Amino acid sequence: MTPIPNGAPQTLGEAFAHINALTAPSVDDLKVMVLIEAAGQTLYEASAEGSAHEGVRALLIENGHEEMRHARRVSAAIKILSGEDFPAPAAHENPYLTGDFPRATLTAEGLRKTAEAEFAGDKLYTTWADNMSNPEAAALLRLNAGEESDHAHRLLKAAAMLEA
Repeated sequence: MTPIPNGAPQTLGEAFAHINALTAPSVDDLKVMVLIEAAGQTLYEASAEGSAHEGVRALLIENGHEEMRHARRVSAAIKILSGEDFPAPAAHENPYLTGDFPRATLTAEGLRKTAEAEFAGDKLYTTWADNMSNPEAAALLRLNAGEESDHAHRLLKAAAMLEA
């Protein structure tokens, strides 16, 4: 099991709240983000399982794969900033995925709310990159930022598919 950094939030919900309140993350905060982003793949896959619509499933799975890429980029930023390895964990090694995690019924409204969170993720990563002194690490965060908006647009497309 990948360890949660000392003093960091112990649950996925607490971790989301913590991360979203930051403007300049520490290395430990970035570790929490690695765990959140890696968990995102599993959460999107679980959501995809809840849809009978092939197109919606495909969009959700694509978002999930990108969440893991985001985790790997944040991991690379940690290496750049601290020299420390903190690889993105597989689902069975992610402490934020132990036990049961929340699963909601897949609805167009729920997808639109998740899209809002993804748009906020773009802003969050952009803010972090703007406040990061290392340009190489900042560039990795900027890549994630743009893809967060891509996730949001896919979710809005999926919502429209469910309503069609």
